Amino acid sequence: MPNRNNPAFTGLILVSGEDHPGITQRLMSALAQFAVTILDIEQLIIRDRLVLTVLITLDQAHAQAISDELNKLEKELGLDIAIDFEQHEQLSQGAESLRVVIIGEGLKPSGFAAVAAEIANLNGNITAIRRTATKPVTAIELDLTISNHSIKEVQRALASVAIANQIDLAVEPGGRVRNSKRVVVLDMDSTLIQQEVIDLLANHANQGPAVSKITAAAMAGEIDFAQALRKRVALLADLDVSVIDVVRKEIMLTTGAEKLIQTLHAQGHKVGVVSGGFIDVIEPILKDLKIDFYRANKLEIKGGKLTGKIEGEVIDRVAKRQALIDFANGEQVELSQTVAIGDGANDLDMIEVAGLGIAFNAKPKVAAAAATTINTADLSAVLLLMGIGG
Repeated sequence: MPNRNNPAFTGLILVSGEDHPGITQRLMSALAQFAVTILDIEQLIIRDRLVLTVLITLDQAHAQAISDELNKLEKELGLDIAIDFEQHEQLSQGAESLRVVIIGEGLKPSGFAAVAAEIANLNGNITAIRRTATKPVTAIELDLTISNHSIKEVQRALASVAIANQIDLAVEPGGRVRNSKRVVVLDMDSTLIQQEVIDLLANHANQGPAVSKITAAAMAGEIDFAQALRKRVALLADLDVSVIDVVRKEIMLTTGAEKLIQTLHAQGHKVGVVSGGFIDVIEPILKDLKIDFYRANKLEIKGGKLTGKIEGEVIDRVAKRQALIDFANGEQVELSQTVAIGDGANDLDMIEVAGLGIAFNAKPKVAAAAATTINTADLSAVLLLMGIGG
């Protein structure tokens, strides 16, 4: 539980009314006449209406004089100014805090109410609410103090509420840790890019329907990924190697992918890709995007033809998890400061172990197992969940 100590006499000032220049300056000039200290301040303007709150400490003997001064200012500015004095126990600086981010194209009161109810059920307290973005979607951030629950427990509890109310939501640590260096790892197929590379290859082998059926079952977690991959690759036997260049030109990045990567790099974060697809096809794309590290499967090629086999070990869900760990260790970043993003069942292990694991436009079974989901088509919405941009 957050500790309360250091009782102090405080004044909570609430200013509201039609916004115009100079309000904050006039208020601060009025307060500057007295021995007060500002503990907290926040301002919000919606449709040209101002709400400004200021929490101060003061000498109790000056309370009436401050009140009289603010009454005069109220008349001069044509605003409503209310002040509430009380003896207050301040929260200690070590209070545990989390941040909840809710994003969506149209946020409904029912969903917001369900989130708030679950926070209360977890014995949490919402200490601040703010809108941080309107594009590509609206983002609302809530600061919480909460006790006796790990962040993973809070993530799982609120994820259930998010799915039930069809909203996208993430839970992260509050404070400075959120801005520390991070490692962000993405799946490739149907995440960083819009297609499944093996489906594109299969189309050139006239095996599209057969491969797509196996792909869908594997991504939904109905069959083992490694087994499914070998079955699908076997159907590509005898394809000419020239098809790799053709397929690469058919690939389209997901909307917002370049913005996500460029913004993360500009903020000093590292970006990796770990794919159940094929390095032969995707490596030039990853180099163009300046991806910092990547792993993927390797097609066996002999005599200018695909043999229908994979070289080396298959990159499956266990290998993806290990890749995230290895990338984080290489950058000396704690797992709590990693982000994993994917859409399929083979992404679940890395999504679970990451500090922030995101199911991106995922299959139902994957979304239900992940702590965070994004159902918008714009990959740059990840930045809002990380508290970047807006």
